[in-house]
Amino acid sequence: MVATLEVLIIMVDSSDKRDFRRMSVEIKAHFKIHGHDEFFEGIVSDLSATGILLITGKRLVAGEELEVKVKPEKAVVPPLYARVKVLRVDHNEGEDYHAGCKITEMLT
Repeated sequence: MVATLEVLIIMVDSSDKRDFRRMSVEIKAHFKIHGHDEFFEGIVSDLSATGILLITGKRLVAGEELEVKVKPEKAVVPPLYARVKVLRVDHNEGEDYHAGCKITEMLT
């Protein structure tokens, strides 16, 4: 079950040596491969000022650019619409792919 951003934000300990704090979240996302029209669904499970971790059943490849839309159920926080670059993809149990992505541009 996917919950809203407001409920599941948990700040990750700053001792993880990252430049920006990472938030552990579970938010439904829609995305498409840049230049294509078909949208796919996924879950954003980590979010920082510079990147996201996208979990999806769609096989992605490192180097691909995606357009990702994340709209929280409540308007407490603004939606995220960004172009990201897939840096790495891990295939985990079952059908899920975990794509570590760098935010390259904020879109409107």
